[in-house]
Amino acid sequence: MDHGTIKDFDLLNSPLNAASLIEASAGTGKTYCISGLFLRLIVEKNLSVDQILVVTFTEAATRELKERIRAKLREASDAFFTGMSRDEFLNSLVAKITDRQMALGRVMEAIRSFDEAAIYTIHGFCRRMLHENAFESGGLFDTELIADQVEVTRQIVLDFWRNNIYKASTLFVNYLIMNKVKPEGLMALFGSRVSSPGLKVIPAFDPPDMSQEERNFKEAFNEISRTWPFVRAEIEAILLNSEGLKLTHYPKARIPVWIGAMDGFASSDGMDLGLFDGFKKFSSKELAAGTKKGVLPPVHPFFDLCETMLERCEALKMAYDRRILSLKTGLFHYLQDELGKRKQRKNIQFFDDLLANLYAALAGDKGKALTRNIREKFKAGLIDEFQDTDPLQYAIFRQIFGQGGILFLIGDPKQAIYGFRGADIFAYMDAARDVHTRYTLRENWRSEPGLIDAVNCLFDGIDRPFIFDDIRFERAKAPVDKTDFELLINDGRPEAALNLWFVDAGDITGSDRALSKSIAREMISRAVAARISQLVGQGERSLCLIGKRPLQKNDIAVLVRFNSEAGIIRRALLDLNIPAVMYTTESVFTSSEALQMERLLTAVLKPNDERVLRAGITTDIIGVKGEDLELLERDEERWEGWLIRFMDYHRQWNEHGFMRMFKSMVSEEDLIGRLSSYPDGERRATNLLHLSELLHNASVEKGLGMAGLVKWLSEKRAGDTETSEDYQLRLESDENAVKIVTIHKSKGLQYPVVFIPFSFGGSKNRDKNAPLLFHDNAGDRCLTLDFGSDHMERNRIEAEKELLAENMRLLYVALTRAKNRCYLVWGRINEGESSGPAYLFHSRDLPEHVEDVVKAVGEKFNTLGDRDVYRDLKAICERAGESIIVTGMPNETGYSYTAPELPIETLELRSFKGKIDRGFRISSFSSLISNMPQRAEAADYDRVPETDKQEEDEDPGRPGEPSGIFSFPRGARAGRFIHDVFEHLDFTDQSRAGALVKEKLPEYGFDTVWMDDILTMINNVLSAPLGDEGGYFSLSEIPNRDRLSELAFYFPLKAITPARLKAIFETRGLPINLKDFPKEIGRLNFAPVSGFMKGFIDLVFQYRGRFYLVDWKSNMLGGKVQDYNHDALATVMKEDQYILQYHIYTVALNQYLKMRLPGYSYESHFGGVFYMFVRGVDPGVGRELGIYRDRPSKELLDELCMGLIDI
Repeated sequence: MDHGTIKDFDLLNSPLNAASLIEASAGTGKTYCISGLFLRLIVEKNLSVDQILVVTFTEAATRELKERIRAKLREASDAFFTGMSRDEFLNSLVAKITDRQMALGRVMEAIRSFDEAAIYTIHGFCRRMLHENAFESGGLFDTELIADQVEVTRQIVLDFWRNNIYKASTLFVNYLIMNKVKPEGLMALFGSRVSSPGLKVIPAFDPPDMSQEERNFKEAFNEISRTWPFVRAEIEAILLNSEGLKLTHYPKARIPVWIGAMDGFASSDGMDLGLFDGFKKFSSKELAAGTKKGVLPPVHPFFDLCETMLERCEALKMAYDRRILSLKTGLFHYLQDELGKRKQRKNIQFFDDLLANLYAALAGDKGKALTRNIREKFKAGLIDEFQDTDPLQYAIFRQIFGQGGILFLIGDPKQAIYGFRGADIFAYMDAARDVHTRYTLRENWRSEPGLIDAVNCLFDGIDRPFIFDDIRFERAKAPVDKTDFELLINDGRPEAALNLWFVDAGDITGSDRALSKSIAREMISRAVAARISQLVGQGERSLCLIGKRPLQKNDIAVLVRFNSEAGIIRRALLDLNIPAVMYTTESVFTSSEALQMERLLTAVLKPNDERVLRAGITTDIIGVKGEDLELLERDEERWEGWLIRFMDYHRQWNEHGFMRMFKSMVSEEDLIGRLSSYPDGERRATNLLHLSELLHNASVEKGLGMAGLVKWLSEKRAGDTETSEDYQLRLESDENAVKIVTIHKSKGLQYPVVFIPFSFGGSKNRDKNAPLLFHDNAGDRCLTLDFGSDHMERNRIEAEKELLAENMRLLYVALTRAKNRCYLVWGRINEGESSGPAYLFHSRDLPEHVEDVVKAVGEKFNTLGDRDVYRDLKAICERAGESIIVTGMPNETGYSYTAPELPIETLELRSFKGKIDRGFRISSFSSLISNMPQRAEAADYDRVPETDKQEEDEDPGRPGEPSGIFSFPRGARAGRFIHDVFEHLDFTDQSRAGALVKEKLPEYGFDTVWMDDILTMINNVLSAPLGDEGGYFSLSEIPNRDRLSELAFYFPLKAITPARLKAIFETRGLPINLKDFPKEIGRLNFAPVSGFMKGFIDLVFQYRGRFYLVDWKSNMLGGKVQDYNHDALATVMKEDQYILQYHIYTVALNQYLKMRLPGYSYESHFGGVFYMFVRGVDPGVGRELGIYRDRPSKELLDELCMGLIDI
């Protein structure tokens, strides 16, 4: 392995073996490469589509990969059939393969079976592996997967806050308020990082004992409070009349103000560390500092007392600051501990848990078996977007493919910009050292040759453009055989591909100071809008062309770092009437429409409150203006009209729910029409409708009433800004509008014209109270949060270095989005000295290895004047030839855009002329028997939808005759209770059964008086002997790892009818006791069905290599155990079609085991079926009582599989 060499990747001939890393620079055809590799693995390695694992990181990328790979296979089939293709790679592959017919057959088979292709997101892959290998991984099937962990985390943070703050002293609580330390801030401190694998928090702060400092502070305050009234006049006279005090320090006009402030302080409760501004003027040291030279300062015991107060206040602040640090680090550990407990208690997991669970399973006791299963399933792996990996993801793939497997890791470390989501560039760098071969893709198929040259010139001009030696810049090149570049032409001539706009700070400020960021943003946004208006105007006059077509508004993108910057650009464009659409991560709850919606809904909630109603109708949503409101208040009749309307909305909401009321309001008040009249009306209307959907979902999912829903909206508005995708602003129509996109959102996309206006974000850690996030170089490069360790300065250097590296990667991503032209703005702007452009443009003469690179870049840049900055930019321009041009930032005024009138198209509905097969559906055992004549005994709970009648028929839940478990209520609720208990019961540890039953009884509405009867029933069921050829055993011997509860299944179902089912059972011999069962099937009355069969098997377990299925039945067959004898069970099994049920379940389990168990055979591995009629199981009376046992013959099973499963 030569880790120092990066080879050019040859898609046609590079070997398909071992682990390789392909660094795909921007625009070099990464997806094309993946589809080509997939094709070669099909053709050259004879792998099937389900043996090639393809993993990417988003659902959208997964869909694109599927489409592109499927298309490549189709192109390949044509190429192998005809012997030629317009695709050069396919032409060469056809020439390379000697047996074209064999290759064609393999490709055609891949196309036919492509629905089975293993193309997943990373989370989808982990979830599938855990599900398919549940025995080996210990996975649970009924665990709910939660996409957004914010709510769970928020509850934990609030609990931590209550536990630690509610009993705190008033002094400390006031200090927290003064420093704006609150739960929301603590939650934002960690965000999603709390689940980052291996995250370390330093140092370990123990909560300090602050009692002595608090006593000292209170003593000093009490002494001041007691003394001040007696010395007030004396102190005022000293300060006013002392000739030795400097007037600059003690101006006469301020002294009465300070005296008044001391009055207020001395008469307060002393529970605030925020001493008033002039307090130190009363201290001995401050008086000495404010006294003229050669003159003794004024002396008084009160001045010494104030000096003591200042010292004790400072000491208490230091103790409190340490306590706050201990709260922050303590919260991290509490979060980690509580998240696990609460997820287990609620039976939920987050998406990141899927990775952690798979990694833990691979590293656990059954890890070897699990690894072997996955390796046998997947012979090759193609991991897309690998630069966004993290240590867990890489460890998983290394474990699976590390022993000589075919593994291609495809990504670009220069585009690793998702650290805030948990991506870890250091995990990528570790992988780059591990792999057998490291490749690069050089040919940029996206950009004009001029832009390729410009980017090469910028990043190839310094030694370490991406800070770390492990991330190199390899020069890209335009493909030799690509001649169809669509060049951007202005007024008949091409222009420089990269335009550097120089901001002359001195010219603007009239001094040598750098330009403030706020002024820079305002000026730059206006310049960008003006240039866009010119380009759009030239495009509409066909003076600005891309190839042969006019430039359109949607060809232009403005890339920004933050949502706030997107808003600045959007406003500048709207000032010129230029349509613009924002692609950002901003939450809809931060929009003005969210605030207005809260006011509006509060008015609907409280229509009789005039103040609230006034606030609601004066929102932009309803549109009553201030002057109209004044008239309304004088016109009682019109005001009453509004009152009546809102009372009616209140009634509709109360009676019919939120969405019904809101739709009525939209129609009655013409809300969409009113909002559309604003310049940004489409944005406003989109936000309003988005909010209405979120409110409707919350009201339904959380069962919120009117007041609860308004409170939910208020909490969302005030809550954490880190939101799920569901809450992110939706797009307005972007049919033809300038795109404003955050750099993070733009990755993977491309635009003909790109503006990068605000690239001057710095890399300095300017918030000294914020923790440092960095990878510990002194250890194993573990991700670390430092809240104030002894090595804070050293760690600050590392944290800022990593931030600069990320800023360089963001700058690279932004520059490489452009296809034809890019505009980048640069100059001396505040905080820009540590930005990406400062390093890129002005660091050529820095020493080779600088410890604090951010400081060195900043110091160097701060020595530069405007001429020096311009000179460095010109030097780059000269090296680049004609691909880069440097100009001053234009200050011309843009023109106001007027959209051309478009013809109105007549729309017409298409009529459906197809035919829907009504028999194709998802069926279940319950649906097959739903129309069968019913016996008096209600069917046992079997996931059948409940009816009101069932609930009414249930016993009220109090003891009666007969006694014991036989008096326990019957019906659906009792059945659900019993199923739930057995599902969550540890069969091997009955000591916990009491707590479980005690919890579940009230949950299902039963009195805990049933505890003893239920526990006796459980003991009987678990101790009952279950026999087979291997001897007797009981469920009490089955550990959790050898069982699956509520195993869900689906299988494709052939067209069946009751007659067809009956024929299958008649064809193959049944046991003597089942000879008349086909007649029972004849009682079924379902219409012909096909499609899919689904179901849930209550329990599957393995014992000594054999697998069994169990179904819990709570049916009441009588009042004593003898009523559950074999003949009684056989009767109910036949009459209620349970025999059909377990044969369907056996077919499903047989198929599952066939796929999951190497070398599986029915005779060797299937143990049988147990239907446990739990009320009648009592091994002390008789081992056969209450248990129906069977093992269908293989001949009948084969016939059922042939007759039911549609292969």
